[in-house]
Amino acid sequence: MKTHIMLSFVAASALALAAQADDRTLGEKTSDALGKAKENAKEAGRAIADSTRKAAEKVTDAVTPDADARKIEVRLTEHQISMPKSLEAGKTAFVVTNSGTEKHNFGIEGQGLDKKFMLNLGPNDTKTLNVDLKPGTYKVFCPVGEHAADGMSLNITVK
Repeated sequence: MKTHIMLSFVAASALALAAQADDRTLGEKTSDALGKAKENAKEAGRAIADSTRKAAEKVTDAVTPDADARKIEVRLTEHQISMPKSLEAGKTAFVVTNSGTEKHNFGIEGQGLDKKFMLNLGPNDTKTLNVDLKPGTYKVFCPVGEHAADGMSLNITVK
């Protein structure tokens, strides 16, 4: 118990001495605090700019096929996905265009792959989905609402 009281007394004394040692005026303390806030704001701004740059790079990736990928043109319209039903294995860039009047999306599932666009494609939008296809059967579909059930779904074979 005496140890706790002694430690408390030492801590309180140290705080009191520290407060007395800081003999700056309120204006000086305020100026220092504002300077620190300015530096923190600059760092936050740099972090936001860096995040924005990374997001822009991802958007560029979303519309740019990988250079070594085979490009497959895909056209979405209401109740239909137009694309080849047989593909070769390997790096593939699905260049998907929404030629319909409603929002659509493009998903592919199979052989351990399950990918789709994070955001839907509006009418006349084009995006690229880069995947590495392995031999087997895949399902491509529009994951918006009941679009797949209404005909926007097909099976493809990868050799």
